[in-house]
Amino acid sequence: MIEGTYIEKLIDRTVESWGRLLGFYDEGDRSRHKDGTFKGDDTSTPNTNEAWKTGKSPKKKKTKK
Repeated sequence: MIEGTYIEKLIDRTVESWGRLLGFYDEGDRSRHKDGTFKGDDTSTPNTNEAWKTGKSPKKKKTKK
């Protein structure tokens, strides 16, 4: 019903922000299989990155030149 709307995006951002503040997950935490190996990203879902617990890959850090 609210899929693909501004309200869904707002709710997702709010949940992710509160999760980070409360320490449920860190932006750098990778998802793992039961045997401890890293999960890979499923290319059939372009809006979600399954390799990261947050569902989005963290922003790349800028290097000094």
